[in-house]
Amino acid sequence: RAVPLEDKAGSTPAASTAGSDDEQDEASSGATMSVEEAKTRIEEDSKEFFSIRDLNEADEYFRKLPAEHRHLLIDKLVTKAVESKEADAQLVADLFDRAHSKNLCSPATFEEGFAPTAEIIDDIAIDAPKALNLFAIMMKGAHLHEDEERRARLTSKSMDSEKLVSLLSS
Repeated sequence: RAVPLEDKAGSTPAASTAGSDDEQDEASSGATMSVEEAKTRIEEDSKEFFSIRDLNEADEYFRKLPAEHRHLLIDKLVTKAVESKEADAQLVADLFDRAHSKNLCSPATFEEGFAPTAEIIDDIAIDAPKALNLFAIMMKGAHLHEDEERRARLTSKSMDSEKLVSLLSS
């Protein structure tokens, strides 16, 4: 309880002396990290993830990142995979499934991470025709298709929301 929830900048001096962060990082992290530090770590982690493709190692990406920044990791992975191949989207979906089952990420955090891509999915689909399919694969991995309200909020951002809903139902 040392870090107030409203402290999004990660600038609480007392909390930064929090000792061994890696051991206690379950669903909510006590570690503090600035947004810039988080983005730097996420950039490195995402490059590593797509090159080594190791899900066991990837669990650590969530654990080492304070809970308040985990949506940025999700956004980065979804953004990269939605413009890539189905194998990449499936890899991200598998990681999200693991993060969900190990409570490394809340449904709200997953939704927050998917939202930026959901808002531009139609534009992405112009250059990457499989974008909706890949997006649906990753939403399923994060179990967002199981929550009607979250599913509706994310799919409603697309002009082709009916197609996205049908992909999530199949």
